[in-house]
Amino acid sequence: MKSNPSLPVCVALGLATAHTQACAASQDAAQLPEVVVTEQAAASGSAADGYRVEQVTLGPLGNSDLRDTPLSIATVSADLIQNTQATNTGEALKYVPTVYTNTGASQITPYFTLRGFSASTWTYNMALDGLRAFDIYQPLDDKERVEVLSGATGFLYGVTSPAGIINHVLKRPTQTPLHRFTVGTDDQQVYGQLDLGGPIESLPGVTYRLNLAYADPGETGVEDQTQERYVFSGAVDWQMTPDTKLALDASRSQRELEQAQALFMTSAKIGIPDAPDASQNWGAPYTNTTDATTRLGAALEHRFNDTFSLRAKVRYTDIERDYVLNRQVWQNARLDYKWRVDSQQTFHTIVNQYALFLDAAFTTGPFGHALSLGGTQDAFSSGNNGYRGTTYSKVYPGNLYGDPSYAPWSLPPAGTSTSQATDYSTLVLTDRISLGERWSLLLGGTQAQVNDTLVSRAANGKTTTSDYDEGRFTPAVSLSFKPIEQVTTYVSYVEGLQQGFVAGSTTANAGEVFEPFVSEQLEAGVKARLWGLDLSAAWFDIDQANQYVDPATNRASQDGRAIHQGWEFSATGSPIERVRLTGGFTLLDATIDKASANEGKTPQGVPEEMARLYAEYDLPWVAGLTVTGGLSYTGKVPWDAANTLYVDPVTLYDAGLRYQRQVYGKDTTWRLTVANLTDEDYWTTRSGILYLGSPRTVSLSMSVDF
Repeated sequence: MKSNPSLPVCVALGLATAHTQACAASQDAAQLPEVVVTEQAAASGSAADGYRVEQVTLGPLGNSDLRDTPLSIATVSADLIQNTQATNTGEALKYVPTVYTNTGASQITPYFTLRGFSASTWTYNMALDGLRAFDIYQPLDDKERVEVLSGATGFLYGVTSPAGIINHVLKRPTQTPLHRFTVGTDDQQVYGQLDLGGPIESLPGVTYRLNLAYADPGETGVEDQTQERYVFSGAVDWQMTPDTKLALDASRSQRELEQAQALFMTSAKIGIPDAPDASQNWGAPYTNTTDATTRLGAALEHRFNDTFSLRAKVRYTDIERDYVLNRQVWQNARLDYKWRVDSQQTFHTIVNQYALFLDAAFTTGPFGHALSLGGTQDAFSSGNNGYRGTTYSKVYPGNLYGDPSYAPWSLPPAGTSTSQATDYSTLVLTDRISLGERWSLLLGGTQAQVNDTLVSRAANGKTTTSDYDEGRFTPAVSLSFKPIEQVTTYVSYVEGLQQGFVAGSTTANAGEVFEPFVSEQLEAGVKARLWGLDLSAAWFDIDQANQYVDPATNRASQDGRAIHQGWEFSATGSPIERVRLTGGFTLLDATIDKASANEGKTPQGVPEEMARLYAEYDLPWVAGLTVTGGLSYTGKVPWDAANTLYVDPVTLYDAGLRYQRQVYGKDTTWRLTVANLTDEDYWTTRSGILYLGSPRTVSLSMSVDF
């Protein structure tokens, strides 16, 4: 057939359907199929999308659009976790500007500060897939992202501190095949991970996800400190009908931390010396921690019709834990010290959790409603049938910058053995009301109840039983306004029930339980998706009861108010081609008010300034090569409630490279990360304890999709 030179010109210009004579003649000569070219959108949370996340978890209320949620929420996606080579939650949250990791490089028990309040398992600020989590160790290998919801969240989770919630989201099955293997080193530790997913061909409507990971007992940056770990995690989604979906998950994880880094204790008279070499291990060879978790979960979603749908979730968790840790307790200005040894033999915590919610979408006149009514229950029981004692060694001569001496191991004497049974229950009602195109209103309320029985058996055999049964209704209200589609502003008021403080084990009234109280939070914020960035700014004011330990009597009390006001700003995305960044800052004014002591002081362990930034740049002259870098600044932190001593400000730098290319047709990625590039030695602090920060660590990994 004779060629027609006008045909490609018409097609190239998109004029194949124009009624011109030349194009008509071309169409008569040859009929070509219509070609539609589309660009596949980058996956949420991926590096290609600047690590931006579309959906977040609103606790038991399920998923919500990040920009339409009237709460301050930061996210760390799986891609960002992998590309920064984070191996634990503290490392994953390194560049979140609202988070202070109190415990430095210590791997024993993680503690965080959000908005100036302590956040940990013990204060009920940890969650997994929107339900409260009670295990200490959370592997990241099977997590899709980590979410940080800052501030009071009582209307979502019931009894919790106003710090917020750190929620780990499990990886779910994929609709397309996924086969990825990663091998790497973290200092001298070697690890491997296998991530598989996709549809099961023989079972229509069924998809799966499987994550297997193992790390050998190599050193992890601190001399002689090792942490062997593994995780086996699987998930299955079954789309039973177009309106019904069943989701299952199961996992087993364990870590064995050996020769754990020591903690340090000082006094106002002694002061805070310069931090010693953080890569040196100051812990005794017999210090260790074992954490193991077995988890089974199921969730059901069913849509009855256009108005009503049902969500149900159940989870069973078996948590095992034991530890031996030591603290160097300084005795004088020469830093002569005693070793304090704390230990707890293996004990189990069994947790059964349930959630059931009915959702309704309907209109009343001009208003649209998204109503959720339901409840959750967290029932856990734990027992400690072994020793829980504290012993002190003889005094050793000060040698903080040399080699420490430590007491030989001996089984501590029998301490207080405890068993505990607790039920946390919440009844939640929320209505998200659309008031036209620009305005929306959230109204909510939670009836939270805690029923706790604690049995303590002292070393002399004396048994003490305490019962705690309290409940309270707490409201939440928020008004949002969208001046333009890309921007959401909001103002909210939230209350949260908190279980009364329990006097610490080292106080004169150890174990005393105080009355429950309510925290109040007022917040105003703005969220936007502009210039390739997800932007968020928030102002907050939180008021709650203050905990105080009288240094003269060593008695704990619930005295005065803690008032925390501040600003948060964060940005994540790709503002210009080849550049990705995430970070921001927090400015906090936290003070004690109406108290018998320390009025006007900053609460212990609270930084008033934090700034974080992580950035990537794709080099234009080397295809696939990316330069990475990070900066983390934390201002001075008061060591004690009287603000007589402060931990010095610290700025840490990270650097790295990432290289992507195809090898034998397989997408392959190499990563090199140097954390704490300048090898800064520094302290972090909480509750009057000093922790050494993380030393310089080099990590290298390779991932291949096959």
